[in-house]
Amino acid sequence: MKKLFLLLLFILYSNVNAQWTFVSQVPANPNINTISVVNQNVIWVACDNKILQKSTNGGVNWMLRNNGLPTGNLYGISALDTSNCWVGTVSGSIYHTSDGGFNWALQFSLTGSFTNGIKMFNANYGVYQGDPPANGQPYQFRYTTNGGNNWILSPNAPIASNEFGVVNAWDWTDTSHFWIGSANTLANAVNSKVYRTSIGFGGGGWTSAVLPGTGGTAGLYYQAIAFSDVNNGLAGSNGGDIKKSTDGGATWQTTSNPPGILTFAAITMNSIKDGSGTIRMSLNDGVTNKCFRTTNLGAVWTEEILPALGQTNGIQHMQFLSPALGFAGCNLGVFLRYGNPTGININNNEIPTGYRLEQNYPNPFNPSTRINYSIPISSNVTIIIYDALGQEVKTLINEFKSPGNYSAVFTAASGLTSGIYFYTLTSDNFNETKKLMLVK
Repeated sequence: MKKLFLLLLFILYSNVNAQWTFVSQVPANPNINTISVVNQNVIWVACDNKILQKSTNGGVNWMLRNNGLPTGNLYGISALDTSNCWVGTVSGSIYHTSDGGFNWALQFSLTGSFTNGIKMFNANYGVYQGDPPANGQPYQFRYTTNGGNNWILSPNAPIASNEFGVVNAWDWTDTSHFWIGSANTLANAVNSKVYRTSIGFGGGGWTSAVLPGTGGTAGLYYQAIAFSDVNNGLAGSNGGDIKKSTDGGATWQTTSNPPGILTFAAITMNSIKDGSGTIRMSLNDGVTNKCFRTTNLGAVWTEEILPALGQTNGIQHMQFLSPALGFAGCNLGVFLRYGNPTGININNNEIPTGYRLEQNYPNPFNPSTRINYSIPISSNVTIIIYDALGQEVKTLINEFKSPGNYSAVFTAASGLTSGIYFYTLTSDNFNETKKLMLVK
């Protein structure tokens, strides 16, 4: 019981002190439309202008992987690992790769449609939501049971009337419960719909709730959706409306705006299904972009300060691996990370069975590299960087750590010259040293 209490206390401390930081900009600086975070290292992003990039070191470096994809913007990416990924296009098509993005194959296409989201729950089962190809036609709520070889239209898929879907405007708690926002395209519309099912895409059973709001010349879009469990969720619109539901989306009520925010457009929402009720919302207030967090359906909002590039380019999509670790994609290729401000984070919630010091990545590096390590028992931990003569260059870590898997970032000072360096992890009776190379 004592160990469990200490672990929960540590996780709470990590959450309180976590913040958003800038990681990198995707090459060519395209707008990032959707991200897929496999783990703390493997991340895929779908961007404008046919740009699809993959990272294997947490977004520090990116690799272009778009051979075989059509010209145009990409949306709705979902990856399972470093090899298998699905992505949608501006023209309502789905493409799949099984070789890490070196080649892509078309699985589905519908003229007049538009991809809003893809989620693969495993190698076989996944769901897709796209626009109706025209008024009076069904929304493209589709599912697959064979890895995308067939994409089947969901039974009783809703028929559109002056409406379409919105990119990333959906959420789920499991393979049965889904909520999907929509856009009423009539100028100055005063309501729009949120669709829901509790029996999954394969079961259909689609119903909708009509949410009032303030539409502009382009209409009223409920473009931000997040549910923390099967009952409790939020929806945000392009007209500064925030609604809450406590009955699974059957009914909705107005909740409070973030403090000091009068007019705004909600961009996207994210929820963490850990029992805390945590929902985040990114928004634009007409001057800058912001991110707020609530744990009680908007009764109280806490602002999470974005780095400068996040404020100017705005979070378009975000995903969290745990309460203490998340990532976000923004316009102009800006990629952000949410975690401990020291650059040290818990990689996952599993307690390791032994000490481990991993090889830094990238290696060689310039100027930054990441060092992953594992601690099986509570103890004081040090990681020290040495030069080839054994002289200390920097104490990277010197603090008490609870059991867990961690990573630390070493950034070489401008005065360090190219060459071989060493890093040593010391904890309790454990001591291990590995070599790293700085190349300028």
